[in-house]
Amino acid sequence: MSTPPEATGKAVPKLRDDTTRFLCGAAHRDEEFADSAIREYLVEATRSIPRSPGVNAGAVLREAVAARTRRKVRDSLALVLAVVALFAGSGTFLGAWFLVAVGAALATSARPAFERKPRQALPPHMRGPLALGTIASVIALFFVLYKFTEDLAAADRYSSYYWEEYEPESYDAGLAITIVAVILLFAVLLADRVVVWLLVTKSFRRTHFRTSAGEEGLWRNEWKLRRLGHSSYVEALALYPVDEDEEPDDPDAAQVVVYHGYRPFVGSGTMFEPWSMALPLKPARGAKTDVPLPGFTLVELYEHLTAELLKTGRSPSLSPGHRLRELRTSDKVVVSSVELVDHIDDEAARIVLPDRDHSPRTTVDRSVVDGLVSRPMEWMRHYRAFQVETWDRDVVVSAYLTFGLDDEMLYAEWTPCILHPIVERHREIDVLPEQSGRPLLEAAADLVRFPATLAKRFATAVSWMTPIHQAEGTFVAERYGAKTSLRELASRKEVDNYFQLTDVERYIKVLESRLLRTLGEFLESRGISVTEFMEQAMQVTNNNVHITGPVISSNIATAGKARTGDTSIRKAKERS
Repeated sequence: MSTPPEATGKAVPKLRDDTTRFLCGAAHRDEEFADSAIREYLVEATRSIPRSPGVNAGAVLREAVAARTRRKVRDSLALVLAVVALFAGSGTFLGAWFLVAVGAALATSARPAFERKPRQALPPHMRGPLALGTIASVIALFFVLYKFTEDLAAADRYSSYYWEEYEPESYDAGLAITIVAVILLFAVLLADRVVVWLLVTKSFRRTHFRTSAGEEGLWRNEWKLRRLGHSSYVEALALYPVDEDEEPDDPDAAQVVVYHGYRPFVGSGTMFEPWSMALPLKPARGAKTDVPLPGFTLVELYEHLTAELLKTGRSPSLSPGHRLRELRTSDKVVVSSVELVDHIDDEAARIVLPDRDHSPRTTVDRSVVDGLVSRPMEWMRHYRAFQVETWDRDVVVSAYLTFGLDDEMLYAEWTPCILHPIVERHREIDVLPEQSGRPLLEAAADLVRFPATLAKRFATAVSWMTPIHQAEGTFVAERYGAKTSLRELASRKEVDNYFQLTDVERYIKVLESRLLRTLGEFLESRGISVTEFMEQAMQVTNNNVHITGPVISSNIATAGKARTGDTSIRKAKERS
């Protein structure tokens, strides 16, 4: 059920896959992204791993590990040189440097909000080291103040006449050591900036990008730097081979998603205007009344609807780039990690978690799907998923469909999701020039701000990611359930342009319309009255009922605001 139907006519334009490149660059340019990727994918050996459309997870995670190791080496060397400068430098020089650094840091933080990255919550592995780094920075500041007061006392003690004759050798030696330490510190910061620049302007260029080593690197020691720290995550990285090709899903298997938190469809982005409806099953006028309802099984309904939805992309005019012809479908088994842990001794839990010391299964066979279709659990449910990738995989539209059925009622639930484009700052690597003085300027700015970044650099140098503690005999849900995917870690909250917005609306409305029409025809063919179904379907399509907050209209339950013209204005006038 995972491959599109045979297409006719001209070949579909091939999707350019830039997502992996951009995320590899993000790993080296964005410390928060790299650390989050490692923490989510590599630290917890028991965590369920969501799929990321169009992403080579193995390549991105290897770059994230290399980037984190490089930063730890950089900041460790920088801190050693800082200690040397602290003891050898004069209080006047160190005090002036500190004041300039604080001013530069404040000026940076005072930039307009649209120029700043959104502030992220401090990850657990950084809290302790950052607190220690802050304490160490305060101690260093007091030491600088102490040396500064000593300099002032020395200036009072000796007049300018005596000072010219009093030139202690220790002063010259301290000055020389300080100068050398500062020069070496600048060299460390510059080398780091140059390495990152070479990576994003050479290694991650579209024409040169490779996920594994070739005959030779594009620049000296390229692959040595891109393999830093891999030995620390050998077993975890082995689960994500870089040469893994995307293969069609097994039609007899369903993907397992174990989620932690509120969002069940991890990896699919944000929910977009879902709806549900409950339909009473009554015989149509003139239909045989002696035939028991409903007259069909849910398996029949799923297969019929899937076959019809896959026919949606036959016309190239219906979807720009003929992308609907590449519509994919698959079965998903979605499990709550909290409830999985609560039911860990149940036979049902062992279906997806046969070994508590390892991650849940990635797929289950057809018998599990058939069982969940007819008897869904509160914490483990089946969905039929539909997915289309568009705009060179910058935008991915997914929709999840599930039904409930008895002799008197049919329940339908439709949940579209949108995976938005990668944030702009991660895509700018394609416009950066190979030859530039920017690394030099950035390194100089790093040197100026260095005293103000001591706490953060200390935390980076000494922090270590450890698995979530789990006491013997207990099970922590967060160790099994996923919260996000690699794509979601670096995705925007909205589309890039108007065309992308209209395409998202187009794909969802086209699929939604065909789903409702096919469902109505299917019920009618089984001798079931569709009068009430048509009324509810019209509220979904004609009245444009969508979701952003609790709204209940007839038997259609939505979780959002009804976008029906100026509804909110009209309500305000009615209240007045």
